[in-house]
Amino acid sequence: DASNSEKFLKKLNKILLNYVTERVEFYRVEMNINESYKVRVRNTKTRLGSNSRKTKTLAFALNLVHFSKEIIDSVVVHELAHCKVFDHSKDFYNVVYQHCPNYNIFRKKLIHSEFK
Repeated sequence: DASNSEKFLKKLNKILLNYVTERVEFYRVEMNINESYKVRVRNTKTRLGSNSRKTKTLAFALNLVHFSKEIIDSVVVHELAHCKVFDHSKDFYNVVYQHCPNYNIFRKKLIHSEFK
């Protein structure tokens, strides 16, 4: 029933939120990002992550809960890289690959997934 589905989604949200919060902090330090960010998980259909410079909020898609930790980490690195370079330029991807050398492999798995 709807009530059980809602409870299940809330549990998944909490599990993913705890994980990405921990990983955001880990990579924030590793990437020398001084600002703190709020971390949220949303049940979105189109984006796996977002970075709001205005509100200092990183949001991640609940669907990420279906993926390996390495893939989730690649999305965390991608969103944090926007703290250094806000577009998707070569400089941006240099930051991403510096902290996630297998980014292209993880990205392909995300793109070709049934959960995207």
